[in-house]
Amino acid sequence: MPWVPGEVILWKEVWRGNPLLVMPVRVVVDRPDLLALYLAEGTLLGFPPESWPWEGRHPWDDGSADVRWQGHGVLTLHRPGAAHAIWVLWRGEERTFAGWYANLAAPIRRTDRGIETLDHQLDICIWPDGTWNFKDEELFEKEVERGQWTEPEAAAIRAEGARVVASIEAGQQWWDDAWASWQPHSSWTALELPPGWDTR
Repeated sequence: MPWVPGEVILWKEVWRGNPLLVMPVRVVVDRPDLLALYLAEGTLLGFPPESWPWEGRHPWDDGSADVRWQGHGVLTLHRPGAAHAIWVLWRGEERTFAGWYANLAAPIRRTDRGIETLDHQLDICIWPDGTWNFKDEELFEKEVERGQWTEPEAAAIRAEGARVVASIEAGQQWWDDAWASWQPHSSWTALELPPGWDTR
């Protein structure tokens, strides 16, 4: 059954079966061709204990027990089977549209509590004027060097980035420009992590 607007689900980032990050999000739209989710400002982020398999901590984890999403909330648009999602970003007190963010990531997988995916680090910023640029290329290459991605996986991630860029340059973006002016319901404020959020 599809989720209903406003329903709270868990977004899990999972690497090789190991959960790295958990975020409670609200469902905006759930239909066969699109899942739209909203991560509200101030939402508590969860990092399962001893889940980070490399040196240090998750880049978003400051070591405290109260790490929260900063800045405006973010709307994310997911197509079934796609190895990227589109994040809609705003800035300033007037919540001015700041652009689209093509977040290369594993295709979402539905679970009984929400979705599982994995950020692939390499991203594409798409500005309101239609120009674009890759982001975090050096970080991505470092992750390849430390073994986070195999060479075939890295090649597939780069190929996905090239496909997204080709669609942008051809004027064939799959998402609707109307999302740029979307606003969350006034009651959709910060979320806390539910009991059992770190259960594997």
